[in-house]
Amino acid sequence: MAELRAAIRYCENAISAAEGTIESMDFRQQLAKQQAMNKQESTGREVALTEMVKKLEAANDTLVIDNENLNRENAKLREASTDKPTMPVIPRDVAIAIFREGIKQGVDDACNELRGRTIDISENEYVGDFEVSFSREIDLDDELDLDWVRDKVGSYDAESVTNNLKGLLENLNFECRIHGIDDNK
Repeated sequence: MAELRAAIRYCENAISAAEGTIESMDFRQQLAKQQAMNKQESTGREVALTEMVKKLEAANDTLVIDNENLNRENAKLREASTDKPTMPVIPRDVAIAIFREGIKQGVDDACNELRGRTIDISENEYVGDFEVSFSREIDLDDELDLDWVRDKVGSYDAESVTNNLKGLLENLNFECRIHGIDDNK
């Protein structure tokens, strides 16, 4: 019986050792599978990143070529712009109408600012040993005929407007030409 028990213990130990070996082999096999999967994943990422780099390099090359073409075209346009002035030409009647409307708007704005205002005039002066003081408040609505001022704005004749526009064109270097006023330039 002792021999039988020893044989059973021996078998149990052998079974236990075999189970440990099997578990160790399973663990090693799972570890090897996981390492293989990680390698495939990293290889897949590397391939995807390599493709992305190639696409970005191609896009960059295209942008560099486009930039060079645009720089050449810009240089050509600069050369062309120095040869001929390309200022817009405004018809004479339109320029006169714009001038009159601008003057009218300016006068209207000035009249609106003056409406309802007063001016206080005060002066002190010594005459000999005496001080003479003068103070008066003037209501601009009573003193100024703003409607008369507004009516005078529209009475500019075409010749006076043309003369004013010629002076503006010569003195202020307008970025346009007016047909019939500065055709010779």
